[in-house]
Amino acid sequence: MSEILELEARRKIYDLIIKNPGLHLSKIAEILEMRISLVEYHLIYMERNNIVIPVKETGYTRYYVKDKVGTADKKILSLLRREVPLRIVLFLLKNINAQHKDILNNFDLAPSTISYHLKKLVKTGILSVRTFGEERGYFITNREEVIAIIIQYKPYSLIDGFTDVWQDISVE
Repeated sequence: MSEILELEARRKIYDLIIKNPGLHLSKIAEILEMRISLVEYHLIYMERNNIVIPVKETGYTRYYVKDKVGTADKKILSLLRREVPLRIVLFLLKNINAQHKDILNNFDLAPSTISYHLKKLVKTGILSVRTFGEERGYFITNREEVIAIIIQYKPYSLIDGFTDVWQDISVE
């Protein structure tokens, strides 16, 4: 593997993916200030040599170093690399079992946007729904697992305005 990572550009891409699994092509290029075509070339080369694994999802291909991130973590990370789902999860870490209206009141987004992301989070198993009469409450299905992933992979570190994300959250 050392000869595959001899080139500085390839090594930088590899190191970035190790530290930030689940990044997509354009984000890697942006962070490393490289042309997308150059990053794509090196990713394809590393993929062919079984060093990185691409995971295709709607609109993106996310990259992971082989055997470093489990399948369940990849599912969670793929959503937490997006700003709105990450904000919702962080809100629910602080506000256990919040209703749609509670989430909506804390975000400057359309109700349909919140609903869309909540459905995706529920579908992937990150969130669950409880019904209280006619109201539905959302909560994180496995808080400890989600907290561990957020601590380990810091998906917020690459999103502007999230550098001090833990200051406002007290997790028991």
